[in-house]
Amino acid sequence: MRRDTMRYTLDVEMLERRTTLDDAKAIALLHSEFVLAVNAGCFVAVSADDIGVSVLTRSTPQEGVTRYAVALSFAERDADLDDEQALAILSRAFTNALNASFFLRVCTDDHLTVRLAARVPAHAAAASSAA
Repeated sequence: MRRDTMRYTLDVEMLERRTTLDDAKAIALLHSEFVLAVNAGCFVAVSADDIGVSVLTRSTPQEGVTRYAVALSFAERDADLDDEQALAILSRAFTNALNASFFLRVCTDDHLTVRLAARVPAHAAAASSAA
């Protein structure tokens, strides 16, 4: 049975390693780290299929902290997850990626936190952004 593609919108906060990068370069760097981590299998607990990664925005909500809005699109391994369970699995995937030294070109000393801002079927996310 084919599962629906889900879209996770995440707030990823960190202490950036390279604070002098402009938004476009910093976003491109974070995107490349996500792609490397996904390709290395750090997110296999989330999905066995391809995972689409989009880094949407970069902002500085407080001095020294950078927040990225990131969208991940994939078919979940378990279709019966609630948001709390989904975030727990995703958090473990980030821990695996950090332990494997991914994201260290972007953030300092594993100072990276992830908050699940939204989790919806991808078709619903596309419909709401088209409206």
